[in-house]
Amino acid sequence: MLIGIYIMYIFLIHMGQIDVITVKVPSELKKKMKQININWSEYIRESIKKKIDAQRLKAASVKLDEVRMRAKPVPTDELISWIREDRER
Repeated sequence: MLIGIYIMYIFLIHMGQIDVITVKVPSELKKKMKQININWSEYIRESIKKKIDAQRLKAASVKLDEVRMRAKPVPTDELISWIREDRER
């Protein structure tokens, strides 16, 4: 038996609108989890949401940087004319 190595299996089971994820953790970790008064399901759900949001922001940032690299600078005079045009509408 290897000590200190955590093996996590995640199974997705589709049940209507909600998927069930099963996570296997070592017995020692499970004992420590029981000592803490936390709704682990909600904690894991929120952690997954935060990770997904962070990855989406990172991907959007990379795309935005790519667009910025391809875009040519706009002269200040042209920006001012666009603002004036918009104000006249």
